[in-house]
Amino acid sequence: MPNASAADARPDVIGAGILYHCIPEFTEYYDRLRQVGGHIDIVEYLAVHYASDPEYLGEVHRSFGEDMPSSLHSFEYMIGSVDRQSDKVLRRLRRQVELSNCQYIGEHVGLMGTTEVYSGTFLQPFGTDEQTQLFIDNLLDIEANDTAGCPLIIENQSQIYNQIGPRSMCEQISDIAVGADTGILLSLSNFMIAEKHHPMDRERELSSLPLERVWQLHLPIACAAELADPEYAGYRHEEEWARETIEQLFKEPGFRPSAIVFEVQDAGTPSFAEPEHLRDSMDWARELLAKPTP
Repeated sequence: MPNASAADARPDVIGAGILYHCIPEFTEYYDRLRQVGGHIDIVEYLAVHYASDPEYLGEVHRSFGEDMPSSLHSFEYMIGSVDRQSDKVLRRLRRQVELSNCQYIGEHVGLMGTTEVYSGTFLQPFGTDEQTQLFIDNLLDIEANDTAGCPLIIENQSQIYNQIGPRSMCEQISDIAVGADTGILLSLSNFMIAEKHHPMDRERELSSLPLERVWQLHLPIACAAELADPEYAGYRHEEEWARETIEQLFKEPGFRPSAIVFEVQDAGTPSFAEPEHLRDSMDWARELLAKPTP
């Protein structure tokens, strides 16, 4: 049994929420959700959306209520790079944590480039032991220096090409999480993205994860009416797989995440999920989490 201190540090159950994009459509969508009796317990912000004006994140967060728990979705700590992030960016990220009642940061396990040159994306790690140790060392350094101002947890990446090293995607995530004693953001969405490029053995990958370290889940949610169209049957089957998988995971000993966050943007259909569909899905998530619905 791996060291479970990350599980011990995991926040108490927070509930269900959404990954919030800083675009007008999301403000309108949240208003519609409230109109049908929907309630969110946590909001996840994309940190890069507020890079030019971090104080605006505070304004957005106050619209949800200053006591609303949040998490930041990030790739800017460069945990897979030999170069370290600039102090200027680190100060901005810490300010975003302070402005948003941030409980933890979900950081991509990916390659970003160098301090001066951004690659344009977060590249899939290669699965080598050397690289795994680099991730571990960088995470331990961030923790030792309290760089972030709150815990960092790591998100599994989509597989796009063959691994170079001996470890699969989730095996490497497991090695990093145990070595750096950190939590995991388990993204079911990223398994679905990989299906378009380099399908993964999902059962094998999931079985390699230390489930007691999972703090949060990412789950896509699409427009239910459009999923009924044969054109989107593949996305419908994927959403069904994700929900069945989550229900099965909750039967596993030690699997007690703090939050389930739904991804409305780019979920597979042209339209966002109906507010009623999201409301009911969040109630389903709270039931799994044993979190009473407000």
